[in-house]
Parts: sequence; structure tokens; C-alpha cells
Amino acid sequence: MRDNPQFPSLVLTKLRSFASALGKEDVYAEHGFPSGALLCNASRMIAYSIASEISLLAVVLAQKEILPEMEIHLIVDEEDPMLAMQIRGLNLDIHLWLTDGKSLVEHPQAPSYLKEKAPEEVRQLAQKLEKLECYILEEYGTYRAEFRGIEIARFSKDESNNYQINIGVGDYDQNANSILFQYEEPETHLKEVISTIKKFRNKESSPHPLNRLGRARWLMSEAVSNPALIDLQELMFVESLLPEYEALKNSPCTAISRGEDSTTLVLSATGVDLTLVPHAAGQIIRHSPDELLLLIPEQDQHPVILRQARHLLVSPTFISITAPWPEYSQNQ
Repeated sequence: MRDNPQFPSLVLTKLRSFASALGKEDVYAEHGFPSGALLCNASRMIAYSIASEISLLAVVLAQKEILPEMEIHLIVDEEDPMLAMQIRGLNLDIHLWLTDGKSLVEHPQAPSYLKEKAPEEVRQLAQKLEKLECYILEEYGTYRAEFRGIEIARFSKDESNNYQINIGVGDYDQNANSILFQYEEPETHLKEVISTIKKFRNKESSPHPLNRLGRARWLMSEAVSNPALIDLQELMFVESLLPEYEALKNSPCTAISRGEDSTTLVLSATGVDLTLVPHAAGQIIRHSPDELLLLIPEQDQHPVILRQARHLLVSPTFISITAPWPEYSQNQ
């Protein structure tokens, strides 16, 4: 549908109709973006998106016209619990609506966050890998193993409903390896994978996909390994807002430092990642930090991200550390 040349005008027509349904008919400037459109004037913004792959909140926060006193209405076609949580982490008057035919209904409140515990069987399996050079992360009821910010193993159920360790980078690699190396000891295979990653995921390596992937998590892994780099004593990864981890996607990464008197939340991102601030807003609601650090390479601290960040409930401090990946023009 979005390939249709009439798509932008159709979305704007639909958005005008929704503005009328809200009783917010007025004179607006109109703007389109790849999955939706927005209406804006001095006192109000109304935005609508037909798809969740582009963050509607990120698009809205990027607008220069956003002011704290503005009335903002976000309209989506499907329930989005993550979006409902993210808007609560902002100092803005945001109303979230769900389409119902030509009408609008209030979007349900975000459910309370309850961390899902992994079964004891998986915990015991994960203990096999604790002595290796990797981080074992418990997320959404299972475990993952990471090395230098890239997933190298995941624990999942097999066809017999028993848990197994799938080793490799990404789903395809893990599925293939589970067939090719099903009789090999997982510790032995994992050591081989780590050895391969070491060759390419370091400051001196030559160009390779393994030093392009997941740089936000790679950056955070440096800070978690050595919290003194960002003036903290300890730092631990926390669960992502995204319920399904995608090894090949460079999403913002979160870690937390809990001291005796305060809690510091740290989020990392690379590139001009407009989803960083919405992620930070959601994690603020989950963890109620006293301090917020946004770890971004200096060249990626774009004015649009700074503009988004001014609306967070906790004012952030932007920090950077030396990038762990090789620096050469063809690998930027």
C-alpha cells in the first residue's frame, strides 16, 4: 500500500478525519513520513502511523515544533504496550488512541512490568557456560550468551520439548549449527565461535560483518566490562524493551548501576538512532533511575537526538568512550 503514489494523501485524509473525531478540527501544517502523517500548529500535534516498524514517538519527538505545553495525540491501528509505557517517561501531555473503524478509543494502559523468570532446567543449562568468556543474560524467560555485544548462543526448546543450547550468530547460524554440531559439546563449540569473533571484533581487525553488527551492544559491553570508563563502580545489563531479541539489528542497549544512595541508568546507541530516547523513556518507567546517561559516540550525538532528549522525565547526560571497533573510512 505504501508503494501507492496516493498513499501520502490517503493517510493525510484519514488523519484529518481522526482529528475531527477527536473534536480537534483546526488549521494545521501537514507533514508526511514513510508510514504515516502528522498535523501541527502552535498548541497541538496529532500524529498517525499505520505501522509499528517506524517509531511514531520517535518521529514526533524529532519535530522542532514540540514544546512542553503542547497537546499531543498519537494514533495507532494496533495495540502497542511498549509505546503506552514510553509516553509515560516523558514530560509531555501525550494522549494515545487506538483506531476503531472511523472512530477512536483510548489505548489501554501499559501493563505493569514483571520480569519473567527462566525455568530451573534452563538455569542449570546456562551454568555450563558461566566459566567461558561471555555474558549470560536472562531475558523474557530464557537465557542468551553474548561476547563483545553480539549474541553467540540462545537457550530454547527442541522438538522433544527439552531445552538445548543453540550456538551461533543470529537465528540462521544457530539453527544450522544445531544440526551440524548436535553431538559436539556446547562448551567446545562456543569456544570456537568466540575465537572466530575475537579475530574480527577488535580495534585492529580488517573489514568484516562481525565488526559492523550490534555496535550499540558492543559499546555497552565495553562499559559493563570496565565501568570505570564511565565513572561507575559496577554496571549490569538489563532486559530490553523489545520482547524479541534480533541479533542482526542495532537497537539501543540498556544497563544499570545500583549504588547505596542512587540508581544510574545507562543507554547506548550508535548512528543517529532516533529510537534511543523512546527506549530511554520506557526504561525510566521500568527502573525509576536517579540519573540517566546516554552513551553515544561523539560523532553520533546529532542535534535531533539532543532535541528529543530534553523531554525525558530524567534529564540525561551525554557521554562517550573510545569506540572498540576499527576506524577506517570503508567501515563507517
